[in-house]
Amino acid sequence: MPQSKHLILLALALSLTSAMAANSPMFRGDPAHTGVYAAPDQPIAGKIAWSFQGVNYGLFAALEGLDGSYKFPTTPAVVDDRIYYCIGPFLFVVDEAGKEVYHVKLSAGTLASPAVVGGILYVPTNDGKLHALDAANGLERWTATIGPAQFLNQVDNWDVFHSSAVVVDGMLYIGSVDGRIYALSAAEGKELWHFQTQHVVRATPAVADGRVYCGSFDGKVYALDAKTGNKIWEVSTKTKGIPWHAVQGSCATAGGLVYVGSRSGFLYAIEAATGEIRWRDNHHGNWMPSSPAVRDGVAYVGQSDGCKITAVGPEGKPLWVYSAPNETFASPALAGDVLYAATNDNYNLKGKGSLSALDIKSGKARWTLEFPASIWSSPVVVGGTVYIGCADGKLYAVR
Repeated sequence: MPQSKHLILLALALSLTSAMAANSPMFRGDPAHTGVYAAPDQPIAGKIAWSFQGVNYGLFAALEGLDGSYKFPTTPAVVDDRIYYCIGPFLFVVDEAGKEVYHVKLSAGTLASPAVVGGILYVPTNDGKLHALDAANGLERWTATIGPAQFLNQVDNWDVFHSSAVVVDGMLYIGSVDGRIYALSAAEGKELWHFQTQHVVRATPAVADGRVYCGSFDGKVYALDAKTGNKIWEVSTKTKGIPWHAVQGSCATAGGLVYVGSRSGFLYAIEAATGEIRWRDNHHGNWMPSSPAVRDGVAYVGQSDGCKITAVGPEGKPLWVYSAPNETFASPALAGDVLYAATNDNYNLKGKGSLSALDIKSGKARWTLEFPASIWSSPVVVGGTVYIGCADGKLYAVR
């Protein structure tokens, strides 16, 4: 091959790799939900670069909060220098400078992260609908029904997330308040199969190697065939003497293991092939609503009480424990040698939140940034910026 052609192909490959690294098209960054993002070229200093407020939050919360459901910014998706996020029934799209590109009012509110794949934007709403919009302008492509209206189906005060869409090989996977995990055609919204669990499904399905991994509030984790929906195995997180067992957070799959937390107070590592439990790490009754970030056999996860963020090693033993300013429902993001972890006030929606940058070797904070309200959405790291939604109604860019 002539050297010039070789250089052109190399440049193209590098360009494509760079473009992929500069995106986070769905919840947790990829279908496997590892929560791993490309390392920024320069260290993120922990300074707010801009904030965007799409609605007058005080007035919005007063007028549209009569049904009692939570309304705060969702975990954003970031694709080609556009940031997509929802607050209540509104979908906002802003550019990397924090300027609005467009917004759309959906049929109902949502607590799910948008997914943006192939120029189509997917977002569920709590009236049982799944919307597919043109990502360029917000025009509706199709709408599918994935369950009944959810207004009266909030399980408890800490039921603060909705399942987000995951798109893989032309198929879309999502959980629903009716207890089902759905697979639909991403192009048309046609239902291909569904699998019934015994309680609501708030977790976002993880997809890897032809399998779908997802937990339910029934306390079980399921492995399903991605094409047919047939059950391959199930694992119960019910623990004797502990009254709670809902699997609220999403699975992460890496290195042949499925990592997931439970309200039983344990973080589990499950053999992806067989469903056998490799290990479980005890968090002493504290719920595990946070989806773990996983790399090189180490899982990083937060917990609902006790204000702890823990790194758990390949043998299921804690490597370090960070004492956070508040509790953690948000899922941590791993970029380079830094873990970005957000906190919320469990018992006071007006309480403050924080974002910390933790050294993954020591577990010590390089910096902590305080926010005026709780952070329930998860940080997303793209292109040297951490994007995060706060319960004050704003989307923040931290650099």
